Amino acid sequence: GGGNTRGEYSVTERSTMISPAARPSPGLRSAAPSRGSTANLRGTQALGAAQKRPVPVPAGGPTSKVPKKAEAVETIVVHNTGNKDEIGIRTLVGEYAERGINHGKKYYEKTTRIPGHEEMTAFLYYWDQRDGPEFNGWWFGDRVGGQQVWSRNKSLSAKPPKAGWTIPWDGPVRNELSVMTKEEKLAQDKRQTAERMEARRREEDSKHAEVTEAQWEERVAKATERCAEVELDVTEAMEGYQEREEAGLHDELAEARGKMQEQQKKLMDALKFVAAEAIAAQKGPALCKADLQDLSKRLRAVQAKLKEALKSATAHPMVKAEPADETPAEDEPHNEMEALHSLQLEEMLPPVLEKVETAEDEVEKVSIAAAPLQVESGDDLRHVMLQAIKETEKAVRTAQASIGEARRFISGKLSQAAKFAPHAKKTALEEFTTLQEKLTEAQNKLNPFKTVRQDYEKRSQAKKLIEELHGKLAGAEIEVEKATMMTASMGVEQADSLKETEQTLGAAQSALAQTNRLIDSKLRTVDKSSEAVYEQLKDFKERGKLAQEKLDEVRKAVKEAQVRIAADTLMKEVSEKVAGAEDELQRMAEAELPFLRSDKDQNMEHLLADADKVSVKVHAALADAQTFVAKKLVEVARFSEGPGQAVKEEVDMLQKRLEEGRERLQQFRASTAERKRAHLLEEVDMKVASAEDEVKKMTESTKALEGSAKAGETISDGLREAVAQANHAERAAQAGVVVAKKLLVQKTADLKKLAVATASAGSGGELGRLQTRVNAMQEDIKKMRCIIKDTEERIRVKEVLGEVADRLDMAENEVEKVAAAAVPTGLEQPSAEAVERLEKANASAQSKLGATAKLVDVKLKSAQGFTQAELQGMRTRITQAERKLRKVVEAATEQKERLKASELVAQATEKADKSDAALKKAGDAELPFLKGVEVMTVAESGKYIAACEAAATAAQKLVSEARAFTLQKLAEAKEFGSAVADACSKDLLAIQKRLDGTAGKLTELKKDTTDRKRKAQLQASSEKIQAVEDAVKNLAETMTKLADSNMDQLAEQEATSICETIAQAETKAQTAVSGAKKFLALRVQETKALAEAQRTPIMADLSKLQSRLTASTVELARLSSQATEREHRYVAGRLVQVTSKSLEDITAQAAVAAKVSVSLLGSGDAGTSQALVDRLRLAAVVSALQAHIKESEVSAQEIFKEATGGKPKLGKEAFKEWFARVCDMTGNEEAILTEEQALRLWPLAVTGSSLSVSDFEDLLKESSMCTQAVALWDSAEGSEQSGGLEVGEMVKFLGEGGGGGKRVECVLARNGSRVWVETEANGKAAFKPMVAAAGAGQIESVEAFVKAVLARCSEAASAAEKKAKQVANNKGPLGEAAPKLQAIKGKLSKEQADLDSLLKRLDAAKSAAEQDRKAEVKVVREQKCKAFGEESVRQGTEAVEAAEAKASKVIENSKAGSAELLAKELGLLELEELKKAADEALESLAGAKALVAKLMEAHEAQKGPSRNLLLEARVELTKLQSRANGAERKCRSATEALRTAHTQVVKTATMRAKNNLRMAFRKLGKSADDVFDQTFSGKAEVSRPDFQKFVNSLSDHGLSEEQVTLLFDEFGRYGLRKLGFQKAVQEYCTCTREVAITDGFTISSSSTVRKLEKGEYFEVLEGPLEETEANLRRVRGCALRDGAQGWVTIKGNQGTPFLKPREKPLVFAAGAADMTAAPDVSSPLIRRLQLDEVLELLEGPREEVFQPQVFLPGSASKDAAKGFLLMSDISSASSSATPSNNIYVCRSTIAMTHEFDISQTKVMRKVAVGETLEVIGSEGEKKDDSIAVVRLKFRAAKDGKEGWVTVSGNKGTVYLEASSSHYVLEKAAPLRASAAADSEIIRQMEPGEAFQAEGEAQEVTPPTRLVMKSRSIEDGKVGWTNFVAGPDAPLKPWMPKCSCQAPVDITSSLAIEEGKVKRQARVAEPFEVVEGPVLDAVSGFRRVRLASVSEGVLGWATVRDAEGQVFLKVG
Repeated sequence: GGGNTRGEYSVTERSTMISPAARPSPGLRSAAPSRGSTANLRGTQALGAAQKRPVPVPAGGPTSKVPKKAEAVETIVVHNTGNKDEIGIRTLVGEYAERGINHGKKYYEKTTRIPGHEEMTAFLYYWDQRDGPEFNGWWFGDRVGGQQVWSRNKSLSAKPPKAGWTIPWDGPVRNELSVMTKEEKLAQDKRQTAERMEARRREEDSKHAEVTEAQWEERVAKATERCAEVELDVTEAMEGYQEREEAGLHDELAEARGKMQEQQKKLMDALKFVAAEAIAAQKGPALCKADLQDLSKRLRAVQAKLKEALKSATAHPMVKAEPADETPAEDEPHNEMEALHSLQLEEMLPPVLEKVETAEDEVEKVSIAAAPLQVESGDDLRHVMLQAIKETEKAVRTAQASIGEARRFISGKLSQAAKFAPHAKKTALEEFTTLQEKLTEAQNKLNPFKTVRQDYEKRSQAKKLIEELHGKLAGAEIEVEKATMMTASMGVEQADSLKETEQTLGAAQSALAQTNRLIDSKLRTVDKSSEAVYEQLKDFKERGKLAQEKLDEVRKAVKEAQVRIAADTLMKEVSEKVAGAEDELQRMAEAELPFLRSDKDQNMEHLLADADKVSVKVHAALADAQTFVAKKLVEVARFSEGPGQAVKEEVDMLQKRLEEGRERLQQFRASTAERKRAHLLEEVDMKVASAEDEVKKMTESTKALEGSAKAGETISDGLREAVAQANHAERAAQAGVVVAKKLLVQKTADLKKLAVATASAGSGGELGRLQTRVNAMQEDIKKMRCIIKDTEERIRVKEVLGEVADRLDMAENEVEKVAAAAVPTGLEQPSAEAVERLEKANASAQSKLGATAKLVDVKLKSAQGFTQAELQGMRTRITQAERKLRKVVEAATEQKERLKASELVAQATEKADKSDAALKKAGDAELPFLKGVEVMTVAESGKYIAACEAAATAAQKLVSEARAFTLQKLAEAKEFGSAVADACSKDLLAIQKRLDGTAGKLTELKKDTTDRKRKAQLQASSEKIQAVEDAVKNLAETMTKLADSNMDQLAEQEATSICETIAQAETKAQTAVSGAKKFLALRVQETKALAEAQRTPIMADLSKLQSRLTASTVELARLSSQATEREHRYVAGRLVQVTSKSLEDITAQAAVAAKVSVSLLGSGDAGTSQALVDRLRLAAVVSALQAHIKESEVSAQEIFKEATGGKPKLGKEAFKEWFARVCDMTGNEEAILTEEQALRLWPLAVTGSSLSVSDFEDLLKESSMCTQAVALWDSAEGSEQSGGLEVGEMVKFLGEGGGGGKRVECVLARNGSRVWVETEANGKAAFKPMVAAAGAGQIESVEAFVKAVLARCSEAASAAEKKAKQVANNKGPLGEAAPKLQAIKGKLSKEQADLDSLLKRLDAAKSAAEQDRKAEVKVVREQKCKAFGEESVRQGTEAVEAAEAKASKVIENSKAGSAELLAKELGLLELEELKKAADEALESLAGAKALVAKLMEAHEAQKGPSRNLLLEARVELTKLQSRANGAERKCRSATEALRTAHTQVVKTATMRAKNNLRMAFRKLGKSADDVFDQTFSGKAEVSRPDFQKFVNSLSDHGLSEEQVTLLFDEFGRYGLRKLGFQKAVQEYCTCTREVAITDGFTISSSSTVRKLEKGEYFEVLEGPLEETEANLRRVRGCALRDGAQGWVTIKGNQGTPFLKPREKPLVFAAGAADMTAAPDVSSPLIRRLQLDEVLELLEGPREEVFQPQVFLPGSASKDAAKGFLLMSDISSASSSATPSNNIYVCRSTIAMTHEFDISQTKVMRKVAVGETLEVIGSEGEKKDDSIAVVRLKFRAAKDGKEGWVTVSGNKGTVYLEASSSHYVLEKAAPLRASAAADSEIIRQMEPGEAFQAEGEAQEVTPPTRLVMKSRSIEDGKVGWTNFVAGPDAPLKPWMPKCSCQAPVDITSSLAIEEGKVKRQARVAEPFEVVEGPVLDAVSGFRRVRLASVSEGVLGWATVRDAEGQVFLKVG
């Protein structure tokens, strides 16, 4: 098998066998699995050690029982059915013998040993569930229940299962492992051998079928001629002997006998020849085989005659007498043996020849199978090669077996020949030796193919190795070449160039090192016997060495450039750091100025914080700069002495400047600390004084509480208010003290830190005095808190007692009400409602009284003093009320019982009434029987009896229910009181007696109904017997239609109908008989239960009926038998007829299938294959064109027009050329063709002499595939069916398909005929479109047709066989039909075999054609790839060389010198000329690079094996790219000074021109908008002459025409519009460093307006002017943030820039935003901004800082909606929003009345606890002196109702309490979901609504917002926009650039409908925005006008679509 040939397994092999975790051991009762050892595994022991487990439990081990000798030992064979001989399976394969029983089932031991590992054992055994289900099943292991297991099967079968084994045991199922008994294996091998022999025979038949019939006839003719010659010669010799004998010429007899012996030898030779031909003819035509057999018989007959003649001649006396001619007597037996042995040899030779020829044929098959392996192939054909290797190996094994079999066969025959007579022996040895030599030659020819797989793998590996190394080395060489070229053209002073070179160098070194290591590794391991590979590797090594040397030189040059750049970079960095630190020192000086002004109103905290920030920044800047300088000094030390010394001196000087700055910083910090100390002490003192004021207020509030709320006094509202005021004052005082103390602690720590930092004496004395004052305040607060607490406690106790008293009063009142409502016993019976009300009142009173009692008891436990006495009195009152309530409950109970007793009697009476009614209804049902009519029909009597029974049943049910109900209620009545129980029982007993009478009457009625029912059943029985007799009679009449006399004349449908009628009549009769039998049996059973007198007459009648039924049953059985016999006779005839018709149809269809297959198969395979290949070519081309039409959205007419060049038709030559180009046009490689191949498609695609556009459209028209079998018709309507269309067949419709059964004409792909079909079948579409070319679907259609016919043939054969089997066992007509059906089945089987053979030939032809097409596509693809590579290199070389020539010319003409020198020496025009030439050269180089890049992209796009053919071309293109890059760098380096000079000159000239233009424009004193509108008269775009004219109209502009041109190019490169004009005449700057805006030009005499902060926009309105005093350039302008105007310095006297020029600021709408009339959000809305709209910034952006907002959480009193209210929304003045004094909250349930007087008013509604009420009216508080209560008029917040409510009761109970947490809204306000102004609004609250605060107010600071004023570019509207800054801000800065996010069309005009598409923008493509975004009024899309550097203005494109998909990312 496979694997390691040394008998060892590799690590990889072991890993596939060994599971990482061993499976749990079946022999171990523990559930924990054990791990196996996998170390040191060798050979097959690896499998054994794979899984270790403990020894099994002894109780579960195998028994020692051994099969008895008398019994046959069962043998199991384990074998591998797969092609791979894997280790895991190989170890298990072999024979296993039965060894005993384990767990109730047999186990087996392996008897086959593995060579080299004979010690290894294997067992196959079963393990039950004793250790769990995971151990259950069949196992392979080293022993039964052992630790090592290899495979498992979960099956629980009695014997080892055949399949489903997992390897390893916990791995996947391996179906290739098969387990079976030895007998099953032998039977399987025998069957497989027979199948192989049959396949081989078929293969040989197909092979020898190549010999034509004519050749066989020629060979037979030659054999016949030779036989005829021999026959004539032998006959002549025998006749000559006979003539001489008859003539008596005895002397000549010996001579004549010798001639006969000579002819005997010739006859033997002829027999051998004919025998050999006969063997060969076994594979030829049957007629030839028969002819050769006849020749052999003729020769044997002649041989027999000659033998007789020789025998008689030998016995002739005259012949013996002559000594000369006499044959010795002893030779006669020898001659006979020679003849016998010759005959045996003749019989031996044919099978031997057949064996040898078979062996030679098998060897030849090996050569044929291995032929593809001789062809060089790539990875795409590897599967083909592997298949060829597999077939070759299989053929080698077969051939070797055939040779061995032939050798053994010859050896056996040689052993037999050794016993032959000498002459026969010699002949046999010669023949057999010759055959052995042939076998030796065949063996020698076979031997090289035995290692075919190893040879192929070696060749593949070697090829891959060379290709891999060649590709890697070529790539590395390209990288080295890039690095070399970059170094050659590198300007060493350019850091960017140096960095790029370093990156390229690193990539090259990495690639080269990796490649060289790989080459060295391969050189060490390569097989040196392969000289070509070894030499190639040595060559690669040499190339790698040369590349490394080049790379080392490049690295050296780069190192030198790095050293020269480092010094300049270091000095520049140090200077920048020091300058930054000095700038921070300057800011520090400016920050100290406010402290020196002594302004008391200034914010000291802000100033001190600013000073700290400045000092921190200065310190950080100085430290950073000093650290940086120190680091750079270390780097300077590494420089050489020359540049290093100069750099060191400059750095030292900068370091001294930093030390001076540090001293200034220390002085500033000290002065700042002193100012901070004084400020901190002042702040603390203010807080302490404020706290003292609050404590004083608390003292005054507390004095009013002293001596109040004494015992016995009532609590006044004034006292409560005084307590609340005292608490409020306490909280304020506490808060003041806490704040003061907290601030004191905080500032103390700050002052200590400050003292430590400044090393000062500190502020201990001042802090001590402040602390003393704070402590005194805390003591005062503590004393006053005790007074407040005492007062609150006294009020609380009184309130608690008042509440208990109120509850007790209410409970007593309710008890009194209940007592008054109770009805005394003995009066009139109360109603149920009254009793129910009384019960509820009792329950309510008991509940309230009990709750009050519990409350009092609880309070008594802890009460003391007067509180305890008060509670004890309450307890006494409660006890009295409870006693009174118990009496009321007893009276209510008796009333309830009387009411219930009356209900029971009423219910019982009602049920008795219902029973009487039901009895009356039952009596009414009996009336029809009482009319005097004795006899009724069965139906009528049955109907009336059923009615009587139903009525009686219903009455019986009601009576039973009523009696049960009465008894039940009697029992319940006994539970009442004695008086109530006696009266109720008496009434119920009377009802019970009434029900008993009703039950007796009902019994009598049921008895009469039963008698009537028996009589009706007897009548029904008689009618059923009559029905049976009628049914039998009907069956007899029906059977007359199927008589023997007319059976043959019946049509199938008619006969079927008759049979069905007979069956129905028979079934009906059987049903009637069955029903009658059951009915009679039931009646007999019922009669037996009757008394003797009643039973006798009824039984007599039933016996008569039974006799009639028996007679009818016998007659029915006879008729059934006759019907069955006649049906069988008819069915047998019909079966034979239908099967014969099926045979005829199948035969006809098979003939059609054979006919349509001829066009594909033809007479020879070569022609057939080529024809099919042509069809595949055409299909590929048409498919490519169809796909191209769909993807490119062009029409077939347009493609045809392009192919013909506008001509109406396409000729043969043009067709050939154009079809060969289809692959390039469509990009589909499957359509690749040569012109010769394209020409072969002409007859398939064109029917005439040329191809017209209609023919072309037909060619591309899609075919349709049949999905449901449909019929074919000759015409559109009517006509006969002309066949059928099978599923899978292709058609091409000639018209539009219609539904609903409409026929459509089409062309069949199978034979090209035109027919009509219906496009629908069974209500569904019968066809689906398919892409198929003309003729391409023919083979598929033919295959589908043949498969369908084959399927029907198979089905018919199976049906015939099935029917034959079904009828074979029958006797009579059906049994006689069986032989006929078998005969038809045989014919169908023959047709099936022919169709199957035809289908295989079709499949083989199709496969061969597809393989040929694949091979030719590969060849043509490779040819085109090579041509493509050569053409790419040619194009790239031409482009690069042309560009290099231009670049060389530019380099030669370039001027030497620096940029400054060139700018001075050359004018602008000359510089323009030189720059133009340089630009052209660079553009040419860029074009060449683009071309090379495009070519390389095209090469990269090539996939598949042909890509390797382009490797050299890719290398050349890479070199060309490097050349172009090098030339470009050289050109740029040579013209860099020129470009710099040109840029400087243009920039200077443009800047000067802009300044002159703007200064001249400002003199006009008008806005840019007004000037543009007036000057250019509303033009949208200004031309260059118009602009020139405008400039000339300005006074003192000082601009030349050349400068005006520069300005126009600057602002109107793509057309000057209004926005561009504004940019030209307006000047804007950005502040780069903070600088002051002053109100005057001169700094010394002006004051500061404000600081211009970094990043602010500033519009220049005047200047720049020189301020001579300070030597500064200053401009006057306006800050856009807030419109502040003044003078600003452009640049400091030290060169520090403050303002940087910028373009006019624009913004665009990136999100939703509003334009309002004012900065405030609530101002009027002008309009909504449109997405992507561009705006001109007029003012802002500036930050709007909002004051903190206070939100109050709570709920609306009206509907309890919870949310947040803004405090400022509650009242007009947010600071005075305080709780309302008019809001009260209900604390105890109370009523609202209409009037003040409680006694004279009605209750409106109840006021619930927690409800909110608002005081209304002018009456104020009123007191009712009569009952001592306080009442107010309120409005309910819940529903708005108004009325009077009691505030406090006469016992001190508080019902309503004034709320301190309710607010009344003075205006409408929104209720928000959260504490944020922009949160969701729950609802709008109305003015006057009450809102209850729930929790502390929350202070929220809104986020800072930006405000800006802008003007729309689109409609000119001006307004403000307010928004939150951040990444999602709706307004963002606008830049006139965009990039493509998704493909979008670029059109010629703004309107999409009017414009023409110019091209499509590509994803990630950048553009400049020339105009827009502008709204297209028609489409509603916003569009921009685009331009690019290379193409100029392109056109308009849409920014985003209606769904929001972004096409262009703008801004």
